[in-house]
Amino acid sequence: MTTESPDPSPTSSSGSADSQSSTQSGTPSIGSMVAEAREAADLSIADVSERTRIRKSVIEAIEHDDFSHCGGDFYARGHLRSIGSAVGADPSEWVAEFDRQFGTPAPTATEVFETETSAPVRLRRGVNWSAVMAMALVIAVALVVVQVTSSSDEPTRDRGTVAEPEPTPTEEPSSEPTEESPEVAQAERDQVVVRMTVLPGQRSWISVTRSDESLVWEGTLESEQSKTFRDDKRLSVVAGCASGVELTVNGQNVGSPGSTCGIASASFTPKDPEGAAG
Repeated sequence: MTTESPDPSPTSSSGSADSQSSTQSGTPSIGSMVAEAREAADLSIADVSERTRIRKSVIEAIEHDDFSHCGGDFYARGHLRSIGSAVGADPSEWVAEFDRQFGTPAPTATEVFETETSAPVRLRRGVNWSAVMAMALVIAVALVVVQVTSSSDEPTRDRGTVAEPEPTPTEEPSSEPTEESPEVAQAERDQVVVRMTVLPGQRSWISVTRSDESLVWEGTLESEQSKTFRDDKRLSVVAGCASGVELTVNGQNVGSPGSTCGIASASFTPKDPEGAAG
């Protein structure tokens, strides 16, 4: 009697692929590096979330190499830098590995400047009141000519009934103020206004983007300098020294985006002033 030996157990394709990839590359994944740094700092995910204002679910996903909840490459890099600052690690290796595997390198200040200066500037022109007045005058003269001609063709018609053309108004509409008041006024419901002010004795790198992740402004503000940004959908801000920056959103002071001089990010819409951090 012949006994058949059982077939060997199948090996999980995903587990094999992961182990081969990790062995071939020789570099641990971004998520594992983040988790190891957090554990080395003896911090829980909740601790890191409280320090960075990034949601716990987003941090947990990052530690499993899932960046789909970050909202784009720009925010993923910002989260990695914020987490690195919170756990006392240098996140530059994390960001470089992220760009190599998932994203595209962030634009340099020179590239941003060239893009902004090369873009065509469309000026909003007002009404050409001179042309309007000239047209009105031509129409008025034509009406007078028609009235006079009609009166000459009809002898019994009273010439005194010919209407004089009404004077064309010459007053031009008042122009809107070109400079913004020092205090940020309450924004309209369909617009978000964010004013970023650096506290005395502080300085901070600032980056501001729109809802489509296009860059509005990036640079460094010195002590007591401020900038105001507007958009009709959403503004997302990243501060390099969060505790040194004060935010005013839609006319209401919401304080600093972070309690320490580390990187922090926040997003605001026309309905805020609370904002959505992380």
